[in-house]
Amino acid sequence: MKGLERSWHQFWKGPNPAMLAAGGEGERQVALVRMVVVALLLITPTYRLARNPANLENIWGFIVTLGAMIFALFVFIYLRHRSYRPWLGFLSTCVDGSLVSSALLLFVIVGSPLSGVNDLITFEVYFLVLMAISLRLDRRICLLVGGLIVLQYTSLFLFVTTSYDLNALYRQDPSHGTFSAADQWTRIILLSSAVLISYAYVVRSETLVNRAIHDPLTGLLNRGFFETLFNFEIARALRYKELFAVVILDADHFKRINDTHGHTAGDEVLKTLAATLRRSLRESDFVVRYGGEEFVILIRETEKHTAYEKVEAIRCTIGNLAISVPGVGTAIEITVSAGIAIYPIDGSVAQVLLDCADQRLLQAKQSGRNRVVTGV
Repeated sequence: MKGLERSWHQFWKGPNPAMLAAGGEGERQVALVRMVVVALLLITPTYRLARNPANLENIWGFIVTLGAMIFALFVFIYLRHRSYRPWLGFLSTCVDGSLVSSALLLFVIVGSPLSGVNDLITFEVYFLVLMAISLRLDRRICLLVGGLIVLQYTSLFLFVTTSYDLNALYRQDPSHGTFSAADQWTRIILLSSAVLISYAYVVRSETLVNRAIHDPLTGLLNRGFFETLFNFEIARALRYKELFAVVILDADHFKRINDTHGHTAGDEVLKTLAATLRRSLRESDFVVRYGGEEFVILIRETEKHTAYEKVEAIRCTIGNLAISVPGVGTAIEITVSAGIAIYPIDGSVAQVLLDCADQRLLQAKQSGRNRVVTGV
């Protein structure tokens, strides 16, 4: 039971900042394409309505397409002024899929039930929606919204077969084609397959992105991803009016360990430091291997005093470590120094905050090392 709960938590916790940033770019691309495509699609129902304004099918076709255009404009404008959040991905994909289902249902009710289940052009838009879902790079959206689309079309198919005599309708008007249950189940299987392919694409993308953003030695986030992560955190803190701490932490006299015990021992010390830092922080905080024996920590939703207490506790924990390394006769002991800057008190720009934390780290080292320095 606990294993199932952990799996569900892992699934539902959402994409990491790297995937979220990439998913935001995908959402922006989809928003632009959606607006252009819907604007072009609006031409036909507008023309038909102008030619025959009394036709009910023309009226509803225009209303549905106009609603899609309004939604497309909303998403496009929103993303020009606000950062992407997962709820928007859920909303936009749900609306995209539901609009296709609504159009097919409209064909059933206003036109002919056979035209709704035999339609080729509108049905294939489902696959465009499922392709676009994968661009959000969020496995939750792939499975949940993809499953919703499959459920919607299955419900439409079952509604038509249980509510109408399709053979009689074909005899009355053969222009909409015959009904084949096998063809409908094939459509459902193809939709389900597209959902699974979209999900597999996102999982594969996560694997590749995680390899690219993590340090191979320590498993921590790497410096290459840090700029993206830092800007993401600043935007989030600005939006929610929160404080967060930026900590630069450095291992004292690390070169001495390499010179005395070798680089293999130094690597083991770095891995132990990384594991200790990760265990000492919340899941919502971030630890980055910034370079060599230097680490950067982002502690969310914290002010100066709390951040100091947290980093001081980490310093004491590391100072009490006795690191055993194979081939080294004695346990290795190490201390760390750290400097802390607080957003937005010490700065609201990434480089300013880093410079401030780095200056305080320098003060800690000049004061004798094995200490934490924060602002007055």
